[in-house]
Amino acid sequence: MMWLRAAALWLAFIAPAFAQADAARQADQARAIEQTAEEETVLAEGEGRSETFGYCTACHNTALIRRSRFTRPQWDGLMDWMTERHGMNPLEGEFRDTIVDYLARHYGPAQAPARARNPFLN
Repeated sequence: MMWLRAAALWLAFIAPAFAQADAARQADQARAIEQTAEEETVLAEGEGRSETFGYCTACHNTALIRRSRFTRPQWDGLMDWMTERHGMNPLEGEFRDTIVDYLARHYGPAQAPARARNPFLN
């Protein structure tokens, strides 16, 4: 019976305190990331990097770009989605092509190394 009381005490008081501390730690980490000034050089070097950095970081940090791996059509569609869903100024013409081409070239789907590919599926 004593262990039931200990378990109940744990669930009622101690476990929520741990969860609250973990949530506070995660919130602090998120704030630290947001407050860290980024430089253009965190993105892959190439034609369109400056345009991409300047336009995209007006709304979000580069971590969102760097962890994404989309095809060119997906990046292109994402531009429309951000315009419709989040009120981003529409990207059009050559400027749009420059940014989408850059993103597709440097943040496209990752290719598996040749030795990791399954020869029966290629």
